Amino acid sequence: MTTDLALARLGRLVAASHSWETARTFKAYVPSEDDKAVMAARAQDVLKVMAGKDVTAPMLNAAYAVHLARALQAPIVVAEGVLSVAGTPVAEDHGWVMIGPWLADMALFSRAYAPDAPPRLAAHVLRAFGPNKGLFCEAWRRTPRLGLGYEPRRVLAEADVTALVGEATEVLRGVA
Repeated sequence: MTTDLALARLGRLVAASHSWETARTFKAYVPSEDDKAVMAARAQDVLKVMAGKDVTAPMLNAAYAVHLARALQAPIVVAEGVLSVAGTPVAEDHGWVMIGPWLADMALFSRAYAPDAPPRLAAHVLRAFGPNKGLFCEAWRRTPRLGLGYEPRRVLAEADVTALVGEATEVLRGVA
């Protein structure tokens, strides 16, 4: 699938879970350097609280999206779908944040560095990025050049994101 077709499909998913206006704003967004600095700073904030905790990729990225939305005037959605390496699926249940057509994945590195990581993912991430990384952030159209594929199956509605953040909070409190 070409980048334009993939972005159009993602726009339809955003419209279905949010609105067509959100989808138009989403596709047109271009982050400034200040926006990118905010993305990195908010990722560090989330990692300080959630690193090493037993949260899923969608939970971690939902928490990041909520934290990011408080600091950034940008179209932010959480997507769920398939993460692949060099065209081979390595996680069918992955979640990530889309900030317009930019992808931010708080869970990529923690998933790849975990002892039970899919071998293909672990090897690729270590080779391509090295150890001790926390946030993967890139223009979505450039991720295939880095050997990664993000195929969204759905874009979460606000209620879904709130529920995931609630689940993550329970894990952090030791309730779950």
